[in-house]
Order: sequence, then C-alpha cells, then structure tokens
Amino acid sequence: MTPYSLSPFIEDVLPDYERVQQYFSSKVGCEHTARDLTQETFAKLLRWSPASAVDHPRRVLFRTARNLLIDRFRRVRRMSEEELSDDLIETLADRDPGPSRRAAAAEEIGLVSRAVEILPEQIREVFILNRLMGLSFAEIAKTMKLSSSTVERHMVRALLACRAALEGGNSQKI
Repeated sequence: MTPYSLSPFIEDVLPDYERVQQYFSSKVGCEHTARDLTQETFAKLLRWSPASAVDHPRRVLFRTARNLLIDRFRRVRRMSEEELSDDLIETLADRDPGPSRRAAAAEEIGLVSRAVEILPEQIREVFILNRLMGLSFAEIAKTMKLSSSTVERHMVRALLACRAALEGGNSQKI
C-alpha cells in the first residue's frame, strides 16, 4: 500500500459518501451540519483503519454515522439545558421587571409561539406535552406511541426552532 492509497475498507465505503450525507441531512435538516458530520464520519473511519477485512463495511459505516449523530444530539441537548438554566437564573435575578422588560418578554413569547405553531404536528405535540403540560419524555413516548429517542429528537428540534426564532433566524427548516 502506497502512502497515497486508501485502505480496502475505505475503498468499500467511499461510494456511500453521498448516501451518508443524505442520511445526516434528513436527520438534522441542515446541509452544512450534514456535510460536517459526513466528513467527521469518514475521518473517524480513516483513523480507525482496520487491520483485517471487515465483513460488513456498510454496517460499520452507518453505525459510525448513527453514533456520531447521537453524540451530536446529546451535545445539543446539553447546550440547550445549560442555556435554559442560564435563562432561569436571569429570570430569578430580575424579580421586578420594568415595562421595557415586560414588553420584551411579550415579544419573545410571540416569537416562540409563532415558531411552535409552524412546527410539524408531532414535534409541536411533543413540545406542548413536555413544556406546557409537564409530561416527562417517558410519559410522552407512551402516550404518543413513540420511542424515547424519537421524543428526545423532536424536543431538540422544537427547542432549536424556538432558539432560532428568538435569535431572528429561520426556524422553518426542522
């Protein structure tokens, strides 16, 4: 093997590059993030470089892609929880909001409300059941007959849409 040749494993999975990118794109809804995750998947597999032949290279490829996606959703969820904690601290610190703060809060509520209204129905329902009705993810999963991971993904998408609305971004691509 010359320094510029690819391992047989990479040669086996390289034709699936676009398929992996489509997989990520369908899950995260952002082409830029899908490209980054695809590149990260193949970089990880290049570093791994198995010593012997792999029986099912596509399974290894898509398992690696799935694991990276799960890691990303966990990071996003952790970031969202940290931001929500920071927002709660700010709210508690300011017990007596003045008129300008009340007006800003009303505007933010309107932005979030509009963002929630345009969410796909299932994602909107998960958000409402969790944030407004106080149901846990497990309760929502049971009620809606979804897996817990699907409920978590829907909640992450809803929170990202709300954040995008508050930051003035486009929250329509979920």
